[in-house]
Amino acid sequence: MARRNLKYQFLQAIINSFKENMDKHADKANGIRNTDKIYSYSSRSNLLDLSANFANYMREVYPEVHKVSDIQAEHVQCFLNSKTEICSQLSLNQYGAMFRKLEKCVNAKYHCDVKYGCAVVPASSKNGGGKIRNVMLSQNDFKILIKSTSNQNLKKALTLSYYFGLRAAECAKLKYEDIKNNGIFIIDSKGKRSRFIPAESEKQKQILMQFMEKERGRVCPVQHQSLEQAFRRELKKNGIAIQNGAFHTCRKAYATRKYKEYRENSSIKESLSKVSVNLGHGANRFELMKEYICTALV
Repeated sequence: MARRNLKYQFLQAIINSFKENMDKHADKANGIRNTDKIYSYSSRSNLLDLSANFANYMREVYPEVHKVSDIQAEHVQCFLNSKTEICSQLSLNQYGAMFRKLEKCVNAKYHCDVKYGCAVVPASSKNGGGKIRNVMLSQNDFKILIKSTSNQNLKKALTLSYYFGLRAAECAKLKYEDIKNNGIFIIDSKGKRSRFIPAESEKQKQILMQFMEKERGRVCPVQHQSLEQAFRRELKKNGIAIQNGAFHTCRKAYATRKYKEYRENSSIKESLSKVSVNLGHGANRFELMKEYICTALV
């Protein structure tokens, strides 16, 4: 196989399997099923989009892999796991189906035997669709990970998420200039929403002092998928079992801790609303917040 980048290799495999005017119904009538053939322009377009996205992920997280024939089901699994917080279950199921088709295209083009389709489609955590938000990172596990990891970007991201509730994508985008002595500005996050996360405890203020006036530019200058993958590796290395290795569990730890703090002086609804705003969901998202708060709502 020529030494081309993964995106180009996928492109050639997809082009090879697409021919105009192929009749899917005729093939089915003749008993031809589950082949590498791509019958429609829309299917081809979807495969091209997915393969480009996946190639970018591989370049960032697994730069040592240069051939599509060397991509393992484990790589596909990690990619799917990284999408659980941002994709619906329907989208994840569609990704699974497309990876099975992509597997056939690659095998047909390069005469290999990849097993992309062996990856298991994970449960979505978007809008409470999965079980990931029922688990939070414990304080003890957080301390273990901080002490264990030599990955400075992960260490900073873990700290920001655990103490301020940032998403992995927000950690990757955050700039030192956005960190103030009284809190953190999150600019153009999910849904293009911005917010300010206040530093209300002494511990939070101490954390901010560690980041202020250090440098300029991005705090964690990597893709958020790299942070999520590094997080899963540290969990595995330290024998910490969390479903799908979700980085989201750090946000849940923050949400639970802040809820308890707010409840000392506010009602249940007021406390939930404050946590929701800090997380970037807006006020009065009570049902959603019940999925984040890992304690009795009393």
